[in-house]
Amino acid sequence: MNTVATQILNGLVVSPYRVIKNFYAYRHLMAQMVMRDIKGRFAGSMGGIIWNFVHPVVMLLVYLFVFIHIFKLRIGSAGSSMSAVFLMSGLFPWIILAEGLLRGTLSPVENANLIQKTSFPTEILPAKSVIAPFLSHGIALLLLALYRTADLRSVQLVLFLPVVVILQVFFTVGLSFITSTLTVFFRDAIQLVQIAINFWIFLTPILYPESMLPTWAKKVMIFNPLYPLISLYQGLFLEGGIANWSFLLLSIFWSSAFFTIGSFLFSKLKYEFADWL
Repeated sequence: MNTVATQILNGLVVSPYRVIKNFYAYRHLMAQMVMRDIKGRFAGSMGGIIWNFVHPVVMLLVYLFVFIHIFKLRIGSAGSSMSAVFLMSGLFPWIILAEGLLRGTLSPVENANLIQKTSFPTEILPAKSVIAPFLSHGIALLLLALYRTADLRSVQLVLFLPVVVILQVFFTVGLSFITSTLTVFFRDAIQLVQIAINFWIFLTPILYPESMLPTWAKKVMIFNPLYPLISLYQGLFLEGGIANWSFLLLSIFWSSAFFTIGSFLFSKLKYEFADWL
């Protein structure tokens, strides 16, 4: 029993290091796969890569219309302008996370032939699927950051936004390691992930402020792994800084936990993928 526990603890310590080492060693291959993934999504369409920007913009406009003009959502004294910033600060990271998690979950199944016929570190498949949305949709996040930096003249926003983005990358990659591994052995897992994503956006203060929640919901929100990460984005874009430093500590905890557990699980079982795909 002690031997098994020791092996698990050793795996939890070593696996993240090996995964990051493989990311660096195969960084050029991963970069090529990311670019091919972005270009290949809309190959043959007249709009091409422009659709990468159209989809999130259309979704944002729908949410802005519904929540600001129909439900009359108001954040602060600035009215609808700050309400728009509030929605964008949560929706843009959410769109990137949701697409990355979903595509990362499917990545081993979609690349079954590659896994079966080629020898390479398969962990770069979920990783490239997570990184691609950051490049394709990240322009919206960047434009919002430039606008709010010019408006607020905040040094904290410039310094900490890259940190929060990196935390989101590790958070999503780690989670996709777990979900993609489950999907290889249990194909219905992808349906469960899609259902979870549909619920997750409404269980997190993205489309509504935290102040609207009842007292009991605010207390249990601390157990939502996405809550501190989204709160960091909202604090940076709305106030120009980190309003609550515990959110940063919680985000580091959840990102580290998911990446560590996901790296261990994926590394342990990836050699069985070819037989199950």
